[in-house]
Amino acid sequence: MSRIAFYSFYILYAVALVYLAITLPIGPNEAFVYYSTDDIVLKFLTHITNSWFKSGLSFRFPFVLFGLINIYLFYIMSKSYFKKEEESYFATMVFALLPGIITASVIVNMAVVVVTLVLLFLIVYREERLFWVSITIMALLLFIHDASIIFFIGLGLFSVSKRDKTLLIFSITFSIISLIYFNKLDIGGHPSGKFLELIGLYLALFSPLVFIYFFYALYRIWQREQKDILWYISFTAFILSILLSLRQQVIMTDFAPYVIVSVVLMMLVYQRTLKVRLPQFQTLYRWGLRIAVGSLFFTTFIIVFHQNFFSLIKDKSKHFAYPFYQPYWQVQELREIGENCYTVKNLKRQYQLKYYGIEACSK
Repeated sequence: MSRIAFYSFYILYAVALVYLAITLPIGPNEAFVYYSTDDIVLKFLTHITNSWFKSGLSFRFPFVLFGLINIYLFYIMSKSYFKKEEESYFATMVFALLPGIITASVIVNMAVVVVTLVLLFLIVYREERLFWVSITIMALLLFIHDASIIFFIGLGLFSVSKRDKTLLIFSITFSIISLIYFNKLDIGGHPSGKFLELIGLYLALFSPLVFIYFFYALYRIWQREQKDILWYISFTAFILSILLSLRQQVIMTDFAPYVIVSVVLMMLVYQRTLKVRLPQFQTLYRWGLRIAVGSLFFTTFIIVFHQNFFSLIKDKSKHFAYPFYQPYWQVQELREIGENCYTVKNLKRQYQLKYYGIEACSK
């Protein structure tokens, strides 16, 4: 992929994210964060640009900005894996097109910020003179992400394999602090298998074809190839999510930021697989990649232009974006009949109505 093609893609990608942020009504979780969250960072990010725009971009702008920054950081990080710049451009495009990255860059959530910190850590860790910057990033992750213990466990396993005593000490220290003061991973209650549900979430996060190859790449590196810090972080997060799903529901935003950044490893495995084969035996692999990337473009098209698909569905509640639009449509109906209050039992939905000026009716 050439530089001109990549930057053209990046500009169109930025326009698509802004378009989504403007046109998508406030979601149930977004409304809850906006009005009622105890997370200081999320509350700050959703209100800092409140007066800048007259649309959903008002509370989503910081997340769109983090999403665009992540694309650049991923490109910088990928340069340490590929010899050719064109390969880094292509891997970055694949990363940007993942459904999980697109939605995380538009919908209010902490995952997009965590991805930023993880990518920054991976970039600066390779520079010995920036070791204390790496520790600072670890500390930031500790304070802003309740499930950062996942990250520290991965770092601990990596430091053991590389006999890095300094990193091991910091990893254990941050793991203990996270476990005692910050960790909110629920591993209690009665066993309730959610494995298939988790796999469905991963399929949605990566898209089906990409997830299959992602799983293969992690397994191949485990069996045959050299394991680096990124593999340890992603593999640890992935395996922990699988193990926890055997007994409980897994919150994807706890694990996704540490898993999704390993897309670069998937592209690296593909490049190595391709290069060890003669040209006449590369056709199948090249077509497989084209189909997978084509599916990503198709999924991106559906996400960006999702509004147009409501008219094609008889039961609109089956549309994946229905929870965003239903309260917004209800507000329009209430205004048409002159009502300025409405009460619902669902608190998140009540907050959605409140955002558009419809308060709960007084008793």
